[in-house]
Amino acid sequence: MKLFTITVLLWVSFVFTAFLPVSYGQGAVEMPWGKQLSGLQVRIRACPESESRKGKALMIFEVRNASEQPVEFCWWQSPLERQWAANRFKVIGPEGEVAYEGAMIKRTAPSKKSGDYTTLRSGWTLGVEFDLAEAYRMKAGRKYSIRFEGTNLGPLPASNKIEFELR
Repeated sequence: MKLFTITVLLWVSFVFTAFLPVSYGQGAVEMPWGKQLSGLQVRIRACPESESRKGKALMIFEVRNASEQPVEFCWWQSPLERQWAANRFKVIGPEGEVAYEGAMIKRTAPSKKSGDYTTLRSGWTLGVEFDLAEAYRMKAGRKYSIRFEGTNLGPLPASNKIEFELR
């Protein structure tokens, strides 16, 4: 049942992200991807300004399979997990690096049997919206540099780096 629920959530996230630019009436937003590792690339981008809410740092996290083969990866320690479980972002503000204040979850090693891995087909992109301000203390009116640092559990590489101003 857990595997089914996770699969459905990932599929819904994929469909939502695939049509996100169209639903905002903007056309595709072209942002650079991070470096490729084992066929996967990661990027983050800020949500459109129309979706920005005061005090929130709404971002979109995307994983793309740029290879010709399906790629299996562990989604732990990334926004795909839908909870804060580890410090995997580098957030730099005017005063330097912003401290991580989210949860640090310790658990046994991930397993395929428990549904901790997902497979991304060739050419597919999986994405999810998340609020970086839930785990990093940022102040309104300031600019930040943000980058996902990758995970040490599987082939999820580092993302592109973006500049973002918290409103």
